[in-house]
Amino acid sequence: MIPPAALAVVRAGVETARGNGLDAAEDVAEQVVGELLAAGWTIVLAESGSSTPAAA
Repeated sequence: MIPPAALAVVRAGVETARGNGLDAAEDVAEQVVGELLAAGWTIVLAESGSSTPAAA
């Protein structure tokens, strides 16, 4: 489950990216990560019990 505060920051990042004319996934992702970090979130690589990537 995603904490509501994290979801709000991600939504804000997507809205900001779209408002700036960014449509490419990489550009939007960079904007969202920037928003998360600016809001004080820490992003770390979680250990996985699987060798399969979470997303393709």
